[in-house]
Amino acid sequence: MSTGAPTGEFAHVAVLYASDEQLCDLLLPYLDEGLRRQENILAVISQAARRVLHDALGDAADRVQWGSAGVSYDRLGQMFEGFTGYLAQQFRAGVPTRVIGEFDSNSSPDRVSQYLRYESMANEIYAPYGYPVVCLWDQRRYPPDVLDHVRAVHPQLLDTSGPITNAEYHMPIDYLTRERSSPAAAPVDLDLVVHLGSADDLGVLRRRLRSWGATCGLAEPDTDDIVIAVDEIATNALEHGQPPACVRGWTTPDALFVQVDDQGRTCIPVTTGYHRPSTDARRGRGIWIARHLADVLTTHTGHTGTTVAMRFARSARSRVS
Repeated sequence: MSTGAPTGEFAHVAVLYASDEQLCDLLLPYLDEGLRRQENILAVISQAARRVLHDALGDAADRVQWGSAGVSYDRLGQMFEGFTGYLAQQFRAGVPTRVIGEFDSNSSPDRVSQYLRYESMANEIYAPYGYPVVCLWDQRRYPPDVLDHVRAVHPQLLDTSGPITNAEYHMPIDYLTRERSSPAAAPVDLDLVVHLGSADDLGVLRRRLRSWGATCGLAEPDTDDIVIAVDEIATNALEHGQPPACVRGWTTPDALFVQVDDQGRTCIPVTTGYHRPSTDARRGRGIWIARHLADVLTTHTGHTGTTVAMRFARSARSRVS
């Protein structure tokens, strides 16, 4: 059952399984093939799936790389960049490779929705490296509408005979355009409100953000990420949108949320911030930086202006019980 890596053919394949037995039936031939070809196999998957596959592989399980320090699902932006960086590194080294990933099934519906947008863009971002990427989806843990979206972002599905063409697949531009949604309304009680009339106000914004992060008990690196990401988006709002802009922030036990509004009505292209901009690019770096520092970043343009909303996950030690 070949999915293409040795011949330089990219594949993005969904494995939808409903039992441990079905997971083994579908994936073990794929793993066995990679091991026979002495390919590097990276598996960043749930503990439950890892346990099942590890036991089924026996001694051969030691030849699979279970997890990577550079790849984590804690933040979607960093997850995406982590996988991209890993594929690029393997490609430069000429190492035959296949990747298996599995998203955190305990995530909120909104976070799952945003993750699927990354899955869609993976068809463009990962393709140049010519490696197969297989994504596990446990059908017991997701409602039917989510599984419909899973099919929409994967060109191939895996069955017992191997990868098959998926007729329900949508090209990234079509999927991202179709699934664009309005931002959630900010709560009445806000922790942070900063009005920006010009770039002269950005220094105040950065100081307020840093103070807010400290008040929330964030580690300094996490606060730095928020300051950098929000500063980039606020700068874009002032330079490319229509001032004045307003930055609002609030918290939940698990995350910090920031929303940047300006009065510009020019839509931000749906694929903005997923592709790494070239080193000499004059535009596009700000939203790429912010997307990769935030857990989730969404954009929306309507008749009242443009909103960029960001979610920053709290680390385990800063969560509020």
